[in-house]
Amino acid sequence: MTEYVVTKESERLLHELFGKQIRFAHWKSNGHLLKSLEGKTDLDLLIHPDDRPKFEVCLTGLGYKKIISQAWSSYPLVEDWLGFDEQTGNLLHIHTHYALVTGIQHVKHLYLPWLEQFFQHIVYDAATGWPIPKPALESIILFIRIWAKMPPYERIKSDPTIPYYLKDELVSLLSKTSPVEISQLCKELQLKVPSDFNYTFSSILVSQKSEDILNVSTYFYDQLKPYYRTPWSVSLLKSHLYKLRIKSSQVSARFSGPFRFGKTLEKGGKVIAFVGSDGSGKSTLTRDILNWLTYKLDAHYFYFGKNPFIFSYNKQIISKTDLLFKHDKLSQILKKLIGNSYYPILISRKVEMLEHAKKMSLTGSVVICDRFPQLDVKGMNDGPALLPNSWCADLEMKQFIKVRNYEADLVFRLLVSPEVACTRKPEHNVKMIKLKCENISKISFGNSEVIEIDADQPYEQVLLRVKQEIWKRL
Repeated sequence: MTEYVVTKESERLLHELFGKQIRFAHWKSNGHLLKSLEGKTDLDLLIHPDDRPKFEVCLTGLGYKKIISQAWSSYPLVEDWLGFDEQTGNLLHIHTHYALVTGIQHVKHLYLPWLEQFFQHIVYDAATGWPIPKPALESIILFIRIWAKMPPYERIKSDPTIPYYLKDELVSLLSKTSPVEISQLCKELQLKVPSDFNYTFSSILVSQKSEDILNVSTYFYDQLKPYYRTPWSVSLLKSHLYKLRIKSSQVSARFSGPFRFGKTLEKGGKVIAFVGSDGSGKSTLTRDILNWLTYKLDAHYFYFGKNPFIFSYNKQIISKTDLLFKHDKLSQILKKLIGNSYYPILISRKVEMLEHAKKMSLTGSVVICDRFPQLDVKGMNDGPALLPNSWCADLEMKQFIKVRNYEADLVFRLLVSPEVACTRKPEHNVKMIKLKCENISKISFGNSEVIEIDADQPYEQVLLRVKQEIWKRL
């Protein structure tokens, strides 16, 4: 069984929320609260709407950043905030609710009418001290959530499938309460219970039959139709349209360029470049930073080496120039046929990618650049390849000059000693590695902010330092 460690940042958040006298609770999935407090899944906080201004001031003061959901995961009275734990580098996603919202995927059509009663039935988690609903209340809400979230194709089955994790969660909650306590609470919530509820309660604990669970779920759910945010038919249509849009965009993005599937930064994104010699850890670092950011943010990987490409949500974007930049025999033949014309085409492709990166960053996305074109050092480190005084060289230089129009917001210069670099890349040419290590410090990046990183350090230290620096600038 995985053991989760509560981050210092989540402890700081809890202390500040209590200190500001904000009414809040982690309102669902509290069986996974420790996982949430480590930053491995969302923190689903219910905030009393009267305390919303205080809560937002509190999070802003703690350095949290508001992030914007795409249309298919954006709902009224629900917001998203992102925090950062300095010690681990983990991101904490605060999924903030100012109402009890649940329902069909991409729509969340049902708002439960028990906000005031909810805050009258709070207990405190023994392990963490976080306020949570008492098991009877969370059980009632989970019964309703099970049917409200049930996909339409499951509803029409004679024996609908309940995800195993929801069953386990429900049984765990029921084991901490009683049918009498739930019945009493239902009376307070003006919710009727099934006539055979005592028997069904015991049956669920013993056999965990889906039929028993769904009998209670549908009985509760059917009483809440007056609280639909939108009619069921409209919600169902919107859900299908969003799913269609997502699937079609996943296909078209392979050809048209990266599509925003993740959450974006409210104040704008960033283009972040990593440069360094072979053996400095560029590729490993950029991939890990990409995975770290895409946990909750819209982030994409742009590679600016000899075979430039864009990698977005586990898919490589297809480009009309791919045939020329691959490592297969056909590409080698094409390169020989076009001669030095290859180099202007190469930098032209990179400029096209830079233009795309800048546009995405301006609307809240983060672009991670593995390497970056530069003009200071020729013949290596992604600088101009051709000697001057030829028409191909002139074309290449004209394209390189355009790079200045698309500077990175932030550049990490990874400084590694030749000895360490050669140890990490024993198959590479030693003299070339030494030359690249010497030249990397000579490169300027215009108006970009440049942060130098000692890449000789252990990788985990380098990774954490980079995360810390990125977070400060997001």
